[in-house]
Amino acid sequence: MTLSSPVEAQYGDRLRATLKAGFSPPDPALEAPRSLRPCLLGLMEALPGVVMAARVDGRLLYLNAAGRSLLGVEPTEPLAALRLAEFYSSRSYYQLLHQVIPTCLRRNVWCGEVTLRNRQRQDIPTSQIFMAHNVGSASGDPPVLASIAWDIRTYKTAEQVLRRQATHDALTDCPNRALLMDRLTQAIYRAERRRRMVGTLFLDLNDFKHINDTFGHEAANQVLREVAQRLRGILRGEDTVARYGGDEFVLVVPDLVAASDVERVARQAREVLTKDPFIVNGSRIPVTASVGVALYPLDGEDPETLLRAADSAMYRVKRARNAGTVRPMAPTPLRTVAARHGDRSEGAMPVP
Repeated sequence: MTLSSPVEAQYGDRLRATLKAGFSPPDPALEAPRSLRPCLLGLMEALPGVVMAARVDGRLLYLNAAGRSLLGVEPTEPLAALRLAEFYSSRSYYQLLHQVIPTCLRRNVWCGEVTLRNRQRQDIPTSQIFMAHNVGSASGDPPVLASIAWDIRTYKTAEQVLRRQATHDALTDCPNRALLMDRLTQAIYRAERRRRMVGTLFLDLNDFKHINDTFGHEAANQVLREVAQRLRGILRGEDTVARYGGDEFVLVVPDLVAASDVERVARQAREVLTKDPFIVNGSRIPVTASVGVALYPLDGEDPETLLRAADSAMYRVKRARNAGTVRPMAPTPLRTVAARHGDRSEGAMPVP
């Protein structure tokens, strides 16, 4: 069973042995564990992880100093009235009742990620080891569930940062090419099911090299960041603005019912960049863009084909040096596309 944190990987076996020695009845033939109990108790009090013990019915029996601090339990507060349910999110408590405790009763041990909740109602992701023990001579006493939990918020934050770095552009915080391809693929799948269209807009900033050479690299980077921000401002939550590379951006606009919808988005994209100049370090920097548009399924039926079609259309705009938008001619006659994708209601797939 794989442990979730580096701390557990290094100390997991030792901690399990400590918990077992501290809460299991000592072997009558061995007196050493009894004499070690004060030492083990002191060790658990000093551990930075949350060490707790409770009956499987939820009654809390022990909580170390780190646990009291993390969960908001006063050092002098008696534990008799406390229940495990107070310190777990509802989802995690359900996991505790239906997965953790049954597994511990069958196999004596369970480990994995569980979310604790402190008295300030803050959810705390933890990596926990649970062990079940029969403690006490009374036959009716329920087993004791002992656990140690490590706060893994730092690991989770680092994991989220790494995941975002893998899918987003560091300069503009836009989705990168990998995430763009995934979102475009998903948009095509949805469009096929819903009998809609997907707009793909390839946008290239005109004369960006001149901006970089005239105003400097940092100013050019600031322009790219503001371009991304302005483009995000004109789109819906389900749309995507991705940085394709350099001064190129790709917009994905799913769930369209008419070709005119994507033409409207292209017009808004140009206008939002040209309406107000970019002010960087006191300098007014005019920005214009060339935009090429491709539509699923008229111009392509997979992400690569759509991007090539939009890119080709954009370069035709750039060569013409105008501020218009070009959509490539559909590679398949419209009636053939309609036949391939089934009948469509009138107006759902207009000829552009």
